[in-house]
Amino acid sequence: MNKFLKSALLAIGASFLGLTISTHVRSQVRFDSKEATPLILQSFFKMPIGPKGLEVSDKVLNASGQKVQLTGYMVKTELPTPGVFMLSPRPIQMSEHADGDANDLPASVCWVYLDDHQKNWIVPHIPGLLTIEGLFTFKRIEASDGSVAWFHLYLAPDAVSAINTEVYPSQGTKPVHHSHSH
Repeated sequence: MNKFLKSALLAIGASFLGLTISTHVRSQVRFDSKEATPLILQSFFKMPIGPKGLEVSDKVLNASGQKVQLTGYMVKTELPTPGVFMLSPRPIQMSEHADGDANDLPASVCWVYLDDHQKNWIVPHIPGLLTIEGLFTFKRIEASDGSVAWFHLYLAPDAVSAINTEVYPSQGTKPVHHSHSH
């Protein structure tokens, strides 16, 4: 339940106790005056691609540091990373074990980060289109494995509310063994 809804329910409940309490509680309810700007993953780069190669679009540059709404597909990974997932303009399944560092991620993949209090949560794969809102940034960030990401979306603390926090077997101390038929 988001903060506004909790505050609104509290205000309704408090109204039964009297006007003074109700007025005080309602003054604590804050409406988010800034709506999220829709940003389309397919519009991250200028089209057509010119002699300079991929160039980030003005829409992305203007949206950096702003609240945006993105719609895309959650990238399915074999080894999910706690506190983060990727959003892609098309459905993708990565095979980290088989492919190693090679992947078919499009340049417009956006890394989505959970709130710091949820950094140990693993978000299970959700098939189909997702629409999410958060603070968008365009900047170069290099991960510990050497991969580089340019597009980032930081979710609000209440954006993800129920995740199973059980440890997956692949997160234990024993190595994970995979086999493939060739």
